[in-house]
Amino acid sequence: MRAVVKGISNDIFDVEAYCPQNPDNFALSIRVRIGLDCTQGADDFELLICTPRWLEETVWDARWGSGLLIVRDFDFPIINRMINDFVSCCEGESWDAIVKQLRKTFSWEFDNYQC
Repeated sequence: MRAVVKGISNDIFDVEAYCPQNPDNFALSIRVRIGLDCTQGADDFELLICTPRWLEETVWDARWGSGLLIVRDFDFPIINRMINDFVSCCEGESWDAIVKQLRKTFSWEFDNYQC
């Protein structure tokens, strides 16, 4: 089984048409819908995309970098390709095995889920 990106979105605007006011100083939260190449379903994974300048000006305390993609400036085709390239390398015998790989980079919608 192999993971594929089924969609990349943001709740407020179209990420493909988005243009930050300052392309080298921004942060953008996106939702990446990822599923198996053999099914229509998908789970949501979150990712914060930002620049080093934004981190320097905004983040005051030490923190972990999970769910974070740092780029020099906003270039959606490059960001899209990076996400798709990473996801397409995630494969395994089960969806659970694939999710373990994805969770190293993305925040999964079921992280900290209590049943």
